[in-house]
Amino acid sequence: MIALIVRRLLGLVLTLALVSLLVFTVMSVLPGDPAAIMLGTSARPDTLAALRQELGLDQPAVLRYLAWLGGMLTGNLGTSITYGVPVAELIAARLLVTLPLAVLSIAMAMVLALPLGIAAGARRDKPVDYGAMAFAQAAMSLPNFWIGLILILVFSTWLGWLPAGGFPGWQAGVTPAFGALVLPALALALPQAGVLARVARTAVVELSGDDFIRAARAKGLPPRLILWRHIVPNTVVPIITIIGLQFTFLIAGAVLVENVFSLPGLGRLAFQAVAQRDIVVLQSVVLLLAALVIVVNFVVDLCYLLLDPRMRDRR
Repeated sequence: MIALIVRRLLGLVLTLALVSLLVFTVMSVLPGDPAAIMLGTSARPDTLAALRQELGLDQPAVLRYLAWLGGMLTGNLGTSITYGVPVAELIAARLLVTLPLAVLSIAMAMVLALPLGIAAGARRDKPVDYGAMAFAQAAMSLPNFWIGLILILVFSTWLGWLPAGGFPGWQAGVTPAFGALVLPALALALPQAGVLARVARTAVVELSGDDFIRAARAKGLPPRLILWRHIVPNTVVPIITIIGLQFTFLIAGAVLVENVFSLPGLGRLAFQAVAQRDIVVLQSVVLLLAALVIVVNFVVDLCYLLLDPRMRDRR
């Protein structure tokens, strides 16, 4: 068990190193001078030279990569050209929005999807099944930014229950901050809930035909007891798999949703960095988002090993 975890951890470190090299290479081979891109074509030559020196662009690519990687490891990510503050401070402030948004979105998706998927699988080819799968198909078909606009129209404009956008900050209190995250989290959660509901239904249907379930029925166990004691616990592994994969789509969707709701998160920061040509911020944010996805997949892999002993025997 420990050897498996160590191998996975080494694979995690290697993957992060390769991703950092890929991000740096892509940023380095982009056409044009990064300093000229940041300052514009009308910048004076001495200003361009000063910025190139500040960014280390006058050094070889290998030294620039090692310096950037060392800065990532020590928390020194450089200074944003646009905002004039350390990039680490910018990212830390934006994480306080993006991480709670992601956790709330996943929680909402599970609360919506798991009861629907389990009920649909337990009542296959019945009205509950058709209704749940219709919801799942509709949720999967709609873009999350469009869902966000509809939620704003209904719950903010018409009903006035929740704010249409912006974030007051956690210093304003948990309730106002949480209220600002409800609608964007729901916009992110609905498409993921559709996928998760279908996976839960499929897992329940497949397990219902297994030998140990038929044996439980032959013993005369009540259907409700069979469902919650024998079927539902065995759906954990496929559900965890999908939740891990959904985190990638959630991060991608956050870029659009955070802009729709004007949330100061990592997705909006990445969008602003592209618009303002702040490459110092952009490469750090891209690497961090990739690292979050890699770490979540690593955690999901550990959950496999802890929840299913058969996975340990296969590796």
